[in-house]
Amino acid sequence: MDADELAAEIVSSAANGLCLDMRFMTMAVFSLRREIVPGTGLPECDGSTVRFRRDSVISDYREERNMVTRQLAHCVFHCLLGHTDPSAPASRLLAEDMIVEYVLDTMDTPHTSVRGRDDRMYACEKIFKRAGAPAPDLVAAAVSDLSEWQSGLYGKLFTVDDDTAHAEADTAGWRDLAQQAMTELEGFVVRNDPSAGGILPILRIRNRRRYDYRSFLRRFVSARPDVRENIDEFDPIYYTYGLRAYGNIPLIDSLESSDRPRVDEFVIAVDTSGSTMRGPVVAFLEEAYSALRQAGFGGRSNLHIIQCDDEVRSDDVVRSETDLRRLMDGFRLIGGGGTNFRPVFEYVDSLVEDGTFGNLRGLMYFTDGKGTFPERRPAYRTAFVFCDDRYMDHEVPPWAMRLVVRSADLSPGEVRRWTYRKRRIASGTPWPRTWTRTPRGTTSSPGRDRDRSWSWGRRDWGRPPSCRRSRRRWASDTWDTPSRITPASPPSACR
Repeated sequence: MDADELAAEIVSSAANGLCLDMRFMTMAVFSLRREIVPGTGLPECDGSTVRFRRDSVISDYREERNMVTRQLAHCVFHCLLGHTDPSAPASRLLAEDMIVEYVLDTMDTPHTSVRGRDDRMYACEKIFKRAGAPAPDLVAAAVSDLSEWQSGLYGKLFTVDDDTAHAEADTAGWRDLAQQAMTELEGFVVRNDPSAGGILPILRIRNRRRYDYRSFLRRFVSARPDVRENIDEFDPIYYTYGLRAYGNIPLIDSLESSDRPRVDEFVIAVDTSGSTMRGPVVAFLEEAYSALRQAGFGGRSNLHIIQCDDEVRSDDVVRSETDLRRLMDGFRLIGGGGTNFRPVFEYVDSLVEDGTFGNLRGLMYFTDGKGTFPERRPAYRTAFVFCDDRYMDHEVPPWAMRLVVRSADLSPGEVRRWTYRKRRIASGTPWPRTWTRTPRGTTSSPGRDRDRSWSWGRRDWGRPPSCRRSRRRWASDTWDTPSRITPASPPSACR
């Protein structure tokens, strides 16, 4: 048997041994092709193929029989956990290696056990305790604080494959395999082998779904007919053609009614306890503000924004978009005590009883920690939105909906824009003349923004038939989105 055949036999035996030790990994193991190339060095994995160095496979097998199996398992877990970014910083790559080695050392199966387990377990537990959770981003932040000597020592201790050869392989196939592995672990493996439970928290972090709570918020709005000009379904082609061809006679005018979702009655409760960070709260309200503006306000809108820690601190009533803008411009947090959810529900129940709410759509509670839940289910739908960057498990009553978001899911630009607006209000600096509020993504040059907004109207609608239509457009608040400028008055060409 020559060297190539011997190395291929060793790698094939390693794959079979890995499948015997971890049956939930069988599909993941055979999803990777195994290739033997000449030379020495660490194995490489690009998400579809694991390349072993022939001479290194033979020497590693002679030195320690389980080393090749360990390397294969290391590569498979990298793909399974989504560790596939070769351009990541060194601290991130080291954190991913530590997480994979911690999983293998925790399971400690007959075919993957190698020397140095106690040292690796001690180092991982110390770093994970400092990070708060075995998540790559948190562990990378903890590893970046290590000295150069400690980083080098950990690199020698946990490096098993060539991380620079990773490719972008976080595909839907590997995500499905990770979900399937977690399902098998939760259902069968952990009952028979408790040591396999060490991988479950890491797989839960990997399979944690990312929600768009703005879409989640739209579940609570109601659709009803509204006698109002519907700009979204208006086709300007036939309108302008009729004006030009037949002299001021539009062929198809805009619809005079719309069946768009509207905000009728809804409550947003904000946890203002001492543990709540100001930035996520403001970003959450900014995103909720954007979603509610897109949903629209009708004549029967009744939105309550309640601040509460261990008691209700404030209740701001919003009945129109003007009220919502005024609230967001002067918003400030009130509170700083403990966390208790019951006062909000008791207060809302009293509003329902005295007739303030006739058809309450629901209540959304934004919080970052654990509190005391009501004992009974309320008469309206309830959702708890947890802002958590530590991958903690948040339990809610069976009658409540749970939504977990990270601060990264909240738009950081919203916090900066809110801070900029607050500075202007505090300093008394007037807003620029060409717009009524600072739009998202625009520069600080009034002239350029003004010219761009006016030329946009002329380019899309033409002159002079656009003049009559443009007046309607500026008067309609449905076009006042954060990404577009709202001029204080129409251009002179349309007056």
